[in-house]
Amino acid sequence: MPATLHSFHSMTVTTRIPIFTLTITLLCTHAPFSMGQSKDPLDQSKENMRLWLETSQKRQAEENAWKNDQEILTNYKEGLLAEKAAYLKQIEEAKQRAQAADQQSTDKISQRDQLIAAEKALASHLRGLEEEFVKQVPALPAPLIKMSKMAVGIETLKKNLALPADQQTDDVGKRSANLTEMIAEVEKFQQNVTVSNELHKNAAGQEFNMQVVYLGMAAAYAVNEDASFALIGSPQSGGWKFTERNEIAADIKKLIVTATTEKDISFTPLPVPTP
Repeated sequence: MPATLHSFHSMTVTTRIPIFTLTITLLCTHAPFSMGQSKDPLDQSKENMRLWLETSQKRQAEENAWKNDQEILTNYKEGLLAEKAAYLKQIEEAKQRAQAADQQSTDKISQRDQLIAAEKALASHLRGLEEEFVKQVPALPAPLIKMSKMAVGIETLKKNLALPADQQTDDVGKRSANLTEMIAEVEKFQQNVTVSNELHKNAAGQEFNMQVVYLGMAAAYAVNEDASFALIGSPQSGGWKFTERNEIAADIKKLIVTATTEKDISFTPLPVPTP
């Protein structure tokens, strides 16, 4: 109920009590006065009855009005209590939502922290793999290192490792993809026979253009054009080591023909290089 209506009803209840008192006072005052004039007793009785009825009606009206006001106030109170209960329920629901939101926020923060910790652990492990891979690069065959994917990957890896761990420019995903791609190229080379042209020197320092057959990364056999100079190679920690073996030059020539064409498919026995 609005404040003005509440004030109006309060005023009504308050002002009705003096009216009721004034009516009774007038009745009592009028009675002796009438008796003092020695009216007819019957008329006096009628007058008293009339006054009594008038007073009773006013009193009844006041009581009815008071009951109406009481009922209105009671309903208004009940409405306020219901509204209060609704507000309290909304507040409780809001608290529950806030608690749920706080829990979700806490869970997300926890998940974020776990992801950050996992990424740091992965980055640390990945850096160890990268450092180990760089150590093995000298042991890779020259034609493998010269391949475009390997050349770019190795260059990127070396530049990244030259920086402190917290200053590496590429993220973990890119670094992992780069390392994985290079390992895939190494595995592909390992499973194939590769023939390449390379320059090698003999014991006298004379340089020759030679064809080199790589059997994966296990061994390599090289021979010059006229089969006068031959080498056998094996991977070492510091790079590939080639040893002069001119006596097998003709056999290496046959191996190259077998490796590069399908015309002469034959078995060619060759010595296995020792580490």
